Amino acid sequence: MHELAKISMRGSLQAILLASISMLVPMMFWFSAAVVALVTLRKGFNQGAVVFFWTILPAMVWLLSVQDPGALIILALSFLMANILRITSSWQATLVSGALVSLILGWISPYIMPDLIEVLMSLADEFFKELAKQSDQEYNGEMQQGFQSLMIAGFASSFFGIAIGSVCLARSWQARLFNPGGWQEEFYQIRIQPRLLFLAFSLIVITPVLGLNVAVVIFTAIILLIFSGIALVHGLVAKKKMTIQWLIGFYISVFVLFPTMLMLVAAAAVIDSFIDLRSRVSES
Repeated sequence: MHELAKISMRGSLQAILLASISMLVPMMFWFSAAVVALVTLRKGFNQGAVVFFWTILPAMVWLLSVQDPGALIILALSFLMANILRITSSWQATLVSGALVSLILGWISPYIMPDLIEVLMSLADEFFKELAKQSDQEYNGEMQQGFQSLMIAGFASSFFGIAIGSVCLARSWQARLFNPGGWQEEFYQIRIQPRLLFLAFSLIVITPVLGLNVAVVIFTAIILLIFSGIALVHGLVAKKKMTIQWLIGFYISVFVLFPTMLMLVAAAAVIDSFIDLRSRVSES
């Protein structure tokens, strides 16, 4: 991947070809988004926009052929967040901008993608009916609406999470090529500020009153907390000069104890937001 990142830095044509070809490969849209984000982070909005707009074309292939907007949304989110990160050098501002777009997409998706949602719900109907039967509940319109809200929230938050991963990958490439060690130092310090948590809590209270899907807010906030919690784990391991085996064990436990472990990571991020755990741990 590092060699491919070097190729994308040779010029706009190379970056466009790499991003476009990878966008056409199934399940490689995250790599395409990372290439666009790398060009944006290193060379600025203008050159990033050139690669972005050309990469929209293969992303539209997925939208028009199989009604999958995921690749296009992740590409656009990554481009937006890369621009914010380049301008502000602030992960807080970058994450907030991505989260706001994800919330808006989650709330308006029933109106801009009704056919896709109807298709997905029809495919999932049998599963939901069986699930309701197992829990001795009647599968009615209210329950169907609840499942639909959760499905939309899941899609919106997963797109956001993948876009964060693409920007992180781009940032790590940029550091490796032009500022060795810079990404680790930056990543270890990512921490959600308390005011952002208060904003998320306020939205959770307000959105049901406004008739909006509150699950979108909850799922998006969880993505932010998990990302911050992972950064916390990496930061503590680095500060204590612990071996790589600790991180390997952490990711194995995330896989084995999913989703319990991720909820613990999110809870640790909440605590870290208020008391800054990294500053309270002495270096080894």
